[in-house]
Amino acid sequence: MIAILITLRRLVAVLAVATALLLPRVGLAQCAGIGEEGRWRNLDNNGEPSYIDVKMAGGCGDEVLNGQQTQSSIHYTMRVWVKQSTGKFYGRPTVNAVYRAWKGQRWLQGNVSTGGYQDQMWVRVEERDRRSQLHVFIKHQSLDSKPSSQSEYWYVK
Repeated sequence: MIAILITLRRLVAVLAVATALLLPRVGLAQCAGIGEEGRWRNLDNNGEPSYIDVKMAGGCGDEVLNGQQTQSSIHYTMRVWVKQSTGKFYGRPTVNAVYRAWKGQRWLQGNVSTGGYQDQMWVRVEERDRRSQLHVFIKHQSLDSKPSSQSEYWYVK
């Protein structure tokens, strides 16, 4: 009886190893995320926006399912949070963002409506003070007769 149990245990172990080696492996899809993804906090306590959320959605763009390219479409979004006079934060509507070349580098760019202005947000991760920081350049484009302006900030996760 003991010999039969030992033989069954060996058989189960051999079958488990054989199954693992012979059947196709199920891979876990891992996308290379973007450095800009996440929630970022403005280092300037008086600077606005106070927080920026950057997200990547739509898959990896290079996924293969059953030997066929899935043609998944990656897209990026950006949402900014500003501090109200009550001290609470208000999230402006989420906007789409795209990578564009600017100043000889690759920046993620999105247009955020802020009332009488459209804020052209240009963001990219840079190494600063020995850590990754989000460099943010904002072109405040006036939609009426007010003057346009610019802001520049640094954010951390």
